[in-house]
Amino acid sequence: MSDPREAELTRLLSEVRSLRLRPDDWDVVDGHLAAIESGDHARVDELSQAVFEARVRGRFSGPRGNAGVVPTKQTSVLPLVGVVCGGLLVAVGALLGGGPILWGIAALGVFVFGIAFAGSRVAHRPRGGGDDADDVDDVEPVPIPDAVALRVNAIGRTHDAGR
Repeated sequence: MSDPREAELTRLLSEVRSLRLRPDDWDVVDGHLAAIESGDHARVDELSQAVFEARVRGRFSGPRGNAGVVPTKQTSVLPLVGVVCGGLLVAVGALLGGGPILWGIAALGVFVFGIAFAGSRVAHRPRGGGDDADDVDDVEPVPIPDAVALRVNAIGRTHDAGR
């Protein structure tokens, strides 16, 4: 049976060839690849973790317009919907017998209205566009740099020759 670390390295080399990462993530990946190329096969796990983290970071960075969600117009109808739903809840509570049930459901109705009112105030705040500390997210991912590709190919040849 083959070493699981060797199988993981083979999978990672294949995956790294097709990735699009931010330049600083490529530097981290290249550092791990350099250590593996020099014989430190214990770094395969660290390379796997770095690739995973870079892929996740890449999915959550960059322009938010890629999400495919169409922005909605601000509306003041949400609090009205909360009042109607809260009123319906109170009416159901009264029909169920009043007393403690009515008070509990009335509290739930007030809570529903509160959530609807708060949602109408925060749902349409403009996102991004300011001078935030999130400027790192504005870096576009790039395909594999030539130096990293050469290192991946060299490790792949050495790895294949060792089988």
